[in-house]
Amino acid sequence: MKIFSNPYIRNLSVRYRSLEQRDRVALVGLGAFLAGLLLFYGVWTPANNFAESRRAERDRELALVKYMKASEAEARASKSSATPTVSGQALLTQISRTAQQFSINPNRLQPEGSDGVSVWFDDVVFNDLIRWLELQTRQGVNIRQISIDRQPDSGKVNARIVLRS
Repeated sequence: MKIFSNPYIRNLSVRYRSLEQRDRVALVGLGAFLAGLLLFYGVWTPANNFAESRRAERDRELALVKYMKASEAEARASKSSATPTVSGQALLTQISRTAQQFSINPNRLQPEGSDGVSVWFDDVVFNDLIRWLELQTRQGVNIRQISIDRQPDSGKVNARIVLRS
């Protein structure tokens, strides 16, 4: 074998053969014990810990799915009763008022049919825009179309959004 042609391995083999029989048995036993420890702590324990954490995560996710399924009817009922319908003109006023609250000023507002509004923003802070959109959706306004373009200034964007009540 090629492995025994290595001078280091050949030297170890000569030293092993020069040991007494009882020392050889003890050395083989120690090697087997160390190999067992390596397998247990290097392979089995990490694999077992990973499997346990995945099982716990799966159980959490299953509990969440069960909860969501159990409360689905209630959520649907509250959504239909809690979201007011807003006319196009009232939507225009609401958008203008809430945009001022978030210190984002639309460059242009344009009615879209009887229940929609197009809104243009230039150089607006992205995080403020997203918080404003979140408020709009909580107030029953739907986002029908959105286009966001990044600007050279960090965190600033141009946006065109079509909202419907």
